[in-house]
Amino acid sequence: MARIGVIGTGYVGLVSAVGMATLGHEVVGMDKDEKKVEKLKRGELPFYEKGLGDYLREAMERGLLRFTLDTEEAVDGARYIFIAVNTPMDDDGSADLSQLLSASRSIAKALKDFAILIVRSTAPVGSLEAMAKVLEVEGKERGRDYEIAYNPEFLREGTGIYDFLNPSRIVVGADSPEIAEEVMSLYERINAPKLTTTIKNAQIIKYASNAFLAARVSFINEIATLCEALGADVWDVAKGMGLDPRIGRQYLRPGPGYSGPCLPKDLMALIRMSEEHGYFPSFLEAIHLKNESQKRRIVWKVKEALGGVFTGKTVAVLGLTFKPNTDDVRNSVSIPIINRMAKQGALVKAYDPMGGENAKEIFKESAQIFPDPYSALEGADAVLILTAWDEFRGLDWDRVRKTVKNPFIVDAVGLFRDKGLEGWNVWVVGKG
Repeated sequence: MARIGVIGTGYVGLVSAVGMATLGHEVVGMDKDEKKVEKLKRGELPFYEKGLGDYLREAMERGLLRFTLDTEEAVDGARYIFIAVNTPMDDDGSADLSQLLSASRSIAKALKDFAILIVRSTAPVGSLEAMAKVLEVEGKERGRDYEIAYNPEFLREGTGIYDFLNPSRIVVGADSPEIAEEVMSLYERINAPKLTTTIKNAQIIKYASNAFLAARVSFINEIATLCEALGADVWDVAKGMGLDPRIGRQYLRPGPGYSGPCLPKDLMALIRMSEEHGYFPSFLEAIHLKNESQKRRIVWKVKEALGGVFTGKTVAVLGLTFKPNTDDVRNSVSIPIINRMAKQGALVKAYDPMGGENAKEIFKESAQIFPDPYSALEGADAVLILTAWDEFRGLDWDRVRKTVKNPFIVDAVGLFRDKGLEGWNVWVVGKG
């Protein structure tokens, strides 16, 4: 059993803290957000994540997991310190390292004994060198009493704790092979492919993986548009493609474009990284441009359903989170799509099964958020489905048809690709 400190209890940090405690390590999670820490101390999650709460409370009951606001308490006696702070996208698309460097300063001031600092945050090449400079300046009186490693996460929101305990692979990068192997030993109870490599390789593995997933989404959306023009069905096309084991079925679902906290920012960071080193990544740029055009195309489809004008029209939007089974609205495609419709004069009424409360802060001016779907749908000139919640398929659409002004559905996620709705005009992405 190892003593571990985790700096940052956002999605990645909290799943990592709970996961490490579940593996039998003694973990102290630290965060600057007082309200969040108080909730965690009570065994409550600060966000929705299926199954994570049970693992959290079990680890706390076993005495293997606790939380604090104090960096010094988190790192005291810990040989391993995971850093899982946010590295959001800056205005120019590059990664904002301010939280990573701030956490490094706090750790350097609190560190008393040797520790291995393990970065879980997605961080571009060069960022850990910047982190080392900060550590060197802040801890110069003690000399170098740390090593740095990079351990990228491959967690999917909605299945985070499952992915931690049943990963597709575990990657650890370090300048020293011995340090990489030591960090990897923390996962000895997990049976999965394991790779130790350099820090730079590990960083690029993370970025390249997400860029490739983004490429698959943009590719199938390109094929979806072609299928619409030719009168074909992309859903059958994607199924046939996915049967090829060299291709597989993952991320071949057409829709309004990729979104969420990872794929957009990681692709843009990889593009900026390339440019900073003298290479213009035209292929990566094409992935991004296709994704942007897909969002605009969904707006055009709604406008078409409204007779070519948004002004004075009401659009009901079902689904605000970037994917089902999460309450995360950050960087969802719903944000640019709703904002564009609102700026063109539409009244937007919206509903999401779990993300409604989070959405209220985001859509203060551009949308009214309703607590139930039927209120959001009432009086709509068009219905737009942006998230593939199963709940939407099961709505009483006969009842809804009696309350809308125009029975037109723009199904941007394919919920009704194999289900007819009597009395409705339904456009489904990728179906000609």
